[in-house]
Amino acid sequence: MRFFSYDFVFSNKPRHRVARHATFWSIFIVFSAVLYGFIPISHGVPGKFNIPVWLIFLSSFGDAILFTINHALLTYLILYFLLPRYFFKEKYVLLFIGLVVCVFLSLLVSVFVSEVLVEGFHTMLGELASKHLRNSATANISSARRSPLGAALMAGLRGGLTIAGFATAIKLSKHWYLKQKALQQTEKEKLTAELQLLKAQLHPHFLFNTLNNLYALTLAKSDQSPEVVLKLSGLLSYILYECNVPEVPLKKEIQILKNYAELEQMRYGSRVEVSLNFTGDIEHKTIAPLLLLPFVENAFKHGSSEQIEQAWISLDLSVEEKILKFKLINSKNEDAPMESNRGGIGLQNVRKRLELIYPGRHELKISAQNEIFVVNLTLELNEISSVQSDELSVRKDSTSSVLSSEVTVVN
Repeated sequence: MRFFSYDFVFSNKPRHRVARHATFWSIFIVFSAVLYGFIPISHGVPGKFNIPVWLIFLSSFGDAILFTINHALLTYLILYFLLPRYFFKEKYVLLFIGLVVCVFLSLLVSVFVSEVLVEGFHTMLGELASKHLRNSATANISSARRSPLGAALMAGLRGGLTIAGFATAIKLSKHWYLKQKALQQTEKEKLTAELQLLKAQLHPHFLFNTLNNLYALTLAKSDQSPEVVLKLSGLLSYILYECNVPEVPLKKEIQILKNYAELEQMRYGSRVEVSLNFTGDIEHKTIAPLLLLPFVENAFKHGSSEQIEQAWISLDLSVEEKILKFKLINSKNEDAPMESNRGGIGLQNVRKRLELIYPGRHELKISAQNEIFVVNLTLELNEISSVQSDELSVRKDSTSSVLSSEVTVVN
């Protein structure tokens, strides 16, 4: 086991818990023994009482081990009785009463440890020293280290509260860390579920509009129907095979915008004039799939379809370094209702997706004026990594294979 690993600190397996607690108390015993071993030496105890230094430290280690009984009792009462029963349930009055009772019990145990165990241990060390020292002086460990009962109790209480407080701070820090981690995991799962829900809502919405376009052309027995079917199949393959990832190449997303605009132009013919302009570095950037399409859908749906006179749509998309600037303007009826101008589920979803996927990395402004509807979007994009490029190539090959097999079956 590697010490201070994640499992060592947080795992509830018995071997990890035993190792944690053993390490904690071992460090405390060594620290206390060394600290309180130097106090008699600094006061000249070895010279006054004819006690060797090694015996002073042996006594300190023994005292530290014996007083650990009292300190451990208070510590574990707080950690495994008071905290789960009262602190975590916000019963602070009962917590205070329980703390007073536990401190009192600790004092009683401290009296027993000090007067019986520690005193007996010092007597034993004194007898041991008398047998092994060559001079005639008796090394009276008890008289050298003994303190008044009140002072000893206060020292024990101070030590117990200190180590119990330190252990409680560790326990609460771990509890807070695990709680925060659980909250982050919950938020992450919630975010993933919400994004999946938004995409599930977006796809049927997009397909419904496109199928409506195809239906209108078939009713008119247009010669453009086969071309619409071909372009629609391309859009479907993009949705089914390439949109189930967090991000897609910006170039591919732009191609989908072009295909959709061409589909709509086939539907409306000369009734609508469309201008698409794409500039900048669009080859090496990625974007969330189907993020821009709802804006174009909205432009056709609430602009061209509601226009009586000549309609127009102008789209300018530029990329400078990592910043995408998207500006879409479409004509509209001056008397069109504001609810229609705001768009339906498509624009609502894209707003939510921007907030979830690009928090603090986007700025969206939508305004409806007398005869135009304007969308301005500024977005910070990611670069295409080499790993993503390989994955995209593999996905493209697999998609081509699937589409080829489907074409063969149709033929």
